[in-house]
Amino acid sequence: METGIIGLPMSGKTTFFNALSGTGGGSMANSGRGVNLADVQVPDQRVEHLTDLFRPKKKALATVLFKDIQVDFTSQGGIAAATLAELRSCDAVTLIVRAFEDDAVVHPLHTVDPLRDFHRLLDALLLSDFAVAEKRIERLAREGKRGDREYQRLEKILERLEQGWLLGREFLSQEDQRLFAGFAFLTAKPIIVVANTGESSTDTRALEEAVIHKKLFLFHIQGRAEMEIAQLEPEEQVEFLEHLGIDEPVKNRFLRTIYTQLNLISFLTAGEDEVRAWSVVRDTPAMHAAGKIHSDLEKGFIRAEVVEWDKLLHAGGFKEAKRSGLMRLEGKEYPVKDGDVLTIRFNL
Repeated sequence: METGIIGLPMSGKTTFFNALSGTGGGSMANSGRGVNLADVQVPDQRVEHLTDLFRPKKKALATVLFKDIQVDFTSQGGIAAATLAELRSCDAVTLIVRAFEDDAVVHPLHTVDPLRDFHRLLDALLLSDFAVAEKRIERLAREGKRGDREYQRLEKILERLEQGWLLGREFLSQEDQRLFAGFAFLTAKPIIVVANTGESSTDTRALEEAVIHKKLFLFHIQGRAEMEIAQLEPEEQVEFLEHLGIDEPVKNRFLRTIYTQLNLISFLTAGEDEVRAWSVVRDTPAMHAAGKIHSDLEKGFIRAEVVEWDKLLHAGGFKEAKRSGLMRLEGKEYPVKDGDVLTIRFNL
């Protein structure tokens, strides 16, 4: 799962990225395109418990790839092609909005205005999607395809974007999503707004109202302070977080937000070789979940042996779970649930 992070200069975009990656949070790299990358592990106590049970050679947590992307704008206010290419591959987009005062960090627009900056970023996404849809509909018109469903839906898409509304899941049907999958519309992706309040917060009430109006989710972070705490060892973080009035590190809070906004769950595989968590969209069919493990498992899928992780743990292993009737066989359409432990039967 990929999440792109964008924001205006001096908004704390990279500070937020660094707070997420922290120490021991995952591997960091630079793409060579001016994009910082971090594979951040998703904390999961179920993996830890099953590791204690099976004593595998290795364990692996699910990860989320965060991309710290430098945004370049077009003269029309849209997003430049290089930035678009990075964002279109993302599963979600995070907008960092500056909501702190600091004379030492000059805002590029000279004043701190969270609502203005939010609209600047959102309008850039809308304009970029509008340009893509407009180019396609003009081509369809030249080819005499005004009667096609694609043309008619693009007309509705352009109308919605022009009115300033996002192409959310409630607007695009499943058929639309298949039809326009190659377009990778940015405003059709889950969008999370992060208010970076820093140490001296500005008034964010107008921003909060605008985010709610757009049916988006607003996340708060105390920028630099939380980034510095993230660099400490876990046992050292607790006291500093309490001083800020925060229960847990920003990484944990934001990963939970990502999972909620993308409707993700984690299923598990377990054995003597490895215990691992895998992230999929909730109710993903078992056959497709098997493909997450390896493409051969999806191609040759026969059945999935399924047991809830806590029942497996309580039973003491797979053999004991089978004897107790806790394991069941499920077909390819079985909707995988959070915490399911899967063993895939397959044949190629």
